Amino acid sequence: MGHARAQRDRRSNHRVDLDGRAVLFQRGDRIGQYTLENISAGGALISGSCDLRPGHLVHLLIDLAAGGETMSLTGSVRSVRDQLNGSGNGNGDGVGLAISFPVLSADQEDTIHDAVLRALLRRDAKAERLPLLVFEPRRRVREEIESEIRSFGIPVLAVDSLADAVRELEGEETQYSGLVIHSVTHDPRSMEVVEFFARSDSLKTIILPEPDVALPECAQRLAKLPEVEVPRIWSRSELHRVLTR
Repeated sequence: MGHARAQRDRRSNHRVDLDGRAVLFQRGDRIGQYTLENISAGGALISGSCDLRPGHLVHLLIDLAAGGETMSLTGSVRSVRDQLNGSGNGNGDGVGLAISFPVLSADQEDTIHDAVLRALLRRDAKAERLPLLVFEPRRRVREEIESEIRSFGIPVLAVDSLADAVRELEGEETQYSGLVIHSVTHDPRSMEVVEFFARSDSLKTIILPEPDVALPECAQRLAKLPEVEVPRIWSRSELHRVLTR
């Protein structure tokens, strides 16, 4: 599990370009709206017309074009760069502000982590192979599955709720090569939705079984579909076998 945590932290600190906007506030006053250039768990780069001094504390409301909830973050202006001449003297028509995030909650880190992953997946999908979607409510299990798949060099995004899974599978931004599930086999409602996508979209679906436990009835019905595979056991070799064939 420590290996999965370390990988997640490294990905969260990966800074990527994102489409979005940020509204800045200082001491309760609205400073202005900025374009979000990129973001990571360590900070963000935004551009706009209102200048600020390095060291100033600010509050940001960040909306990403890719969707999802608005992020409310507290940051510190680390540096200011003139957008035209790079001199930092504020003489250009716009400025770039490097904002650091000194303190983030676990939920805030997860939100940024998911946004960065989605941006990386869109990039991977265009350049290489289509990513896999992991739908697993339990956080530690989800991170373990995600880490295992990524170790095979396969792009992957993990979600923890049925609503997020449906949004990803119905969205037009990213096309997925398949779906991986585990504990949701015990949730009849989730299994109905998974079966719908497997049938209607011919979506390759992989059910990771629990050791020495028979699949629930709804999962057994799903496993009969030609689009669905169930490894004999949940192991690295079995997972690699079903993912690569």
